[in-house]
Amino acid sequence: MSGGWTAVVTAAGQATRFRPFSTVVPKEMLPVGDTPALAHVIDEALTAGATDVVVITRPDDTVVPAFVDLLAGDGTPVRCVPEDLAHGYGNGAGVLTLRDQLEGAESFAVAFGDDVILGGADLAAMRALATRPDVDAVVAAQVVPRDGISSFGVVDLVPAETDRVLGIRQRPNPATVTEPLAVVSRLVLRPSIFDLIVPAAAARGEVDLGVAVGELAARGRVLVHRITGQWVTVGEPHRYYEALQTYWSAQPATRP
Repeated sequence: MSGGWTAVVTAAGQATRFRPFSTVVPKEMLPVGDTPALAHVIDEALTAGATDVVVITRPDDTVVPAFVDLLAGDGTPVRCVPEDLAHGYGNGAGVLTLRDQLEGAESFAVAFGDDVILGGADLAAMRALATRPDVDAVVAAQVVPRDGISSFGVVDLVPAETDRVLGIRQRPNPATVTEPLAVVSRLVLRPSIFDLIVPAAAARGEVDLGVAVGELAARGRVLVHRITGQWVTVGEPHRYYEALQTYWSAQPATRP
């Protein structure tokens, strides 16, 4: 695992669930503990061995770039690139924005800036899996309660194989799910994914990474990594509240 390795951190969403707050402060800047969610994700990428962290931002955002400039000024190998909307809308647009840079890479990571994994070393483990020459991509997942599975993208596995992805379905009927294995917003991809990140009917015409990885699984070998850390998100108000509870409950008690 020598040489440079790029991690793409997406922070270009509109955060409509947090309006009007998010018209001023991007959701990725919401603190988990005393640290913005985005900083947790950047630190995770660096710990996994990233030598170049690229944060994809909304073209009109000034808050995230200002924060990233502070980190870069302290020596962190991180920079911002505005999302190129010519590639369409969806969570794959940021990756397409960097296509020219990433096409020569052996692999690269993608992490959503509003999702934090507390503890564990999951992105590093995924990178290690992706070094296998027969592996085309690695996607993170976590078992969630079955009654809530219709809120997630779900990994279907190849029968009799515990780690090979058959496909990814968005918000399926729980009765059709064998194992409620929800996609977590961490991926390690190869440049072969680029030709599959196209507007998809399954994503309402958006360019969607989950759909692209599902297509890749039908053609090659995609593995699932069950995360060992604790997945929290600031992407929705009620789940942000849960993220704060989870974070602070894991901190050691301090005396005044």
